[in-house]
Amino acid sequence: MKLLEKIGLLLGGKRKGSVTAFAEKMKQQPCYRASHLGAKAGKKTFREKLKSCFEQRKKHETVTPVQGGERGGWKRLLLFSLVLTVTFMGGYFVLVGPLQGFLGNYRYFQIRKIEISGCRVTTPAVLRKFAGINYQMNMLTLDPEAIQQRLQEHPWVSLAKIRRIWPAGLVVSVNEYRPEALVVQGKEQSFYYLDKSGKIFAPAVQGMALDFPVITGLDTVEGKEEKEQLLDKAILFLRFAQINNPNLPAQNVSEVHLTAEGEMILYLVKHPFPIYFGKGDIKRKYYQLCKVLEVLYQKKKGGALIEKVAYIRMDYQENKVLVAQSNTG
Repeated sequence: MKLLEKIGLLLGGKRKGSVTAFAEKMKQQPCYRASHLGAKAGKKTFREKLKSCFEQRKKHETVTPVQGGERGGWKRLLLFSLVLTVTFMGGYFVLVGPLQGFLGNYRYFQIRKIEISGCRVTTPAVLRKFAGINYQMNMLTLDPEAIQQRLQEHPWVSLAKIRRIWPAGLVVSVNEYRPEALVVQGKEQSFYYLDKSGKIFAPAVQGMALDFPVITGLDTVEGKEEKEQLLDKAILFLRFAQINNPNLPAQNVSEVHLTAEGEMILYLVKHPFPIYFGKGDIKRKYYQLCKVLEVLYQKKKGGALIEKVAYIRMDYQENKVLVAQSNTG
């Protein structure tokens, strides 16, 4: 038994001692892990593998910026825009041009309805012929601006507007000049219409209205600016006459004569004597003349005083009017 006990103690002591000695040794030595050696213990998870893949791809895609990179980007953008523009223009001329020519001959877009409004002196038929508007024209190929320009070259048309009504309608509206007086000018002393702005726009021909005051003597005035200024004074007087004062209505004005000295002389319809207006102050002289005529139209001893008048001077003296009587009668 002693021998067996000794053997048991010997084995038990060595085992116990060996385990104790290894444990003590491990306590004294530093503890190492797999991460300290640059590797992980065990296998990687799917999430770790995916993250590692993205990190490696990001390292490869990272480009070190170089000097002038932004300028190179602008150049590429400019080149791309230029190529795109050239391609678009080329496609337009290659495709749209022939397509427009083809549709221009297509009867579906030929004009079938033409409306012209605003005619007072002119007529739609005259304006269509003057501007070259016809039913053979095509909506796609006609030029509205060219038609408008041709219409405004007509003596009576001050403004024209063109509008296309798809697929086959054309609407034209015109504004005509409105005459305020007739102007005698030229070598042949022909009559021309004058509007309220002082524009001489069209000749008066037989069959047209001639019941307007006549402005004469304009050709005797030298200088374009002087003519315009004197013509403006005559138009101003006619505007006051349109007030239609009972003693001096517009229809009683026969002639406004302009002199080379820049003066204005008025003639009435029923009375042939001259009324000298002078050079200016048209408004005051107009109202003074209305008062003078009111007195002269009064009848005394069976006749009106105006029947004995030889002339009237509105410029006799400041704020004074001279009425000269004839010796006849």
